[in-house]
Amino acid sequence: MGARGQGFTLIEMLVVVVIIGVLLGIALLSPMTANQQVQREANHLLVLFAQARDKALIESNVYGFSIDEHRVCRWWRLPAESQQWVTLDQPPFQPHRLPEGLDLFLESQENGKSFAGDGTTPMVVFFPDYQVTPFRLYLASRTGQKQSFYLITDGLADIERVRE
Repeated sequence: MGARGQGFTLIEMLVVVVIIGVLLGIALLSPMTANQQVQREANHLLVLFAQARDKALIESNVYGFSIDEHRVCRWWRLPAESQQWVTLDQPPFQPHRLPEGLDLFLESQENGKSFAGDGTTPMVVFFPDYQVTPFRLYLASRTGQKQSFYLITDGLADIERVRE
């Protein structure tokens, strides 16, 4: 019975290996989740921008996009009869708050300045002739990961997603 008290049992070793595996899995999956969130939001906005541009062309109407100081994305329409911007509430153009942990900056390509809207008018306009206000939209994770994207257009070309 004196020799039995030394060393670790197989069960103790397995428990330690399982704990280490779980901790490594959490550590490895956590940055991927933040990166996937940035990519998912960039793809979502890219699809909505393409839809708004097509909608403006098909309906011969003017549409807009804005972001307010609370990181809420809004979509707008400018009716020809009233000439006052109206917010859209129907899917897929309903207001959308960006998830916590994401940074978003919108730059005008004309003057190179970043700006945030006041939430009363759009910052990006989609015209019926398929033109768009030139812009560069930067999306990144606040968690210190290297994952970031630009959505960019010169106003004439399609909006592109560029990974930084």
